[in-house]
Amino acid sequence: MTKVVKVEQRLQDPPQFFFFPADEAIAGVFPFAMGFITNHVFGGIIAGIILYFIWKRVKGERGLHGLLALIYWIVPMELSMFRSFPDSAVCTWRA
Repeated sequence: MTKVVKVEQRLQDPPQFFFFPADEAIAGVFPFAMGFITNHVFGGIIAGIILYFIWKRVKGERGLHGLLALIYWIVPMELSMFRSFPDSAVCTWRA
């Protein structure tokens, strides 16, 4: 007797929280949770919705990987979190 296990998610798909990607869910749920903790639930819901749509707009169609690539190419090396990577602003390469 063989059991067939189906995996519906592909490896390159981002982690999900219900129907939302995890980073978008965090952007929406964190302000709501903070509002709930501080007894400002209505303000937390409004801030969560606004932050969710702002994060979704900033991230764009490319997703989180595209945003990280954009940060790598735009931010100077001294301010970047990718300091161990090669410099993206080098004009002349020497062999």
